[in-house]
Amino acid sequence: MSARIINVLFLVTLLLSLSVVAAAQDDDALPGSGDQPMRRPNLFRELGLTQEQRDAIRKYNEENRPAIQEAQRRVREANRELDQAIYSEKVEDSVVEEKLKAFQGAQAEASRLRFNSELALRKILTSEQLVKFVAIRRRFAEARQEMQQRRREDRPMRRLDRQGQQRPPGI
Repeated sequence: MSARIINVLFLVTLLLSLSVVAAAQDDDALPGSGDQPMRRPNLFRELGLTQEQRDAIRKYNEENRPAIQEAQRRVREANRELDQAIYSEKVEDSVVEEKLKAFQGAQAEASRLRFNSELALRKILTSEQLVKFVAIRRRFAEARQEMQQRRREDRPMRRLDRQGQQRPPGI
């Protein structure tokens, strides 16, 4: 997955999280497993958003969620079609090129929506809130990178011999 798609998904997730948090208002405890409630930061409270700002974010999310979801669906579909064109039995350059252009168009639309979302959020936040939001984004990105690094380190190296059988490491 490209970095742009990941960023789009992050922003959409964050905006949707903000609307979920708004709906929950001041309730920090979300249902979890067992007796321990799952804790999630209340971004509205952490940013110190006013009710007016909450309403504006909620309204933006409600109005734009369908377009964002559709753009994400088109990116996934275009990616799947491009993969199929590349790995089909008979590869046709013109088909691959057509699918690549469709994928790039879908990515461009998803990016446009992402940047519009960021701009809309930026217009809602005060300067102080923006500083806090940027710090939250940075923490989230660092945590995501750490998680990806742990996954890479935890994933066993699978090496295959010429017959497709797994070989022990070091051979």
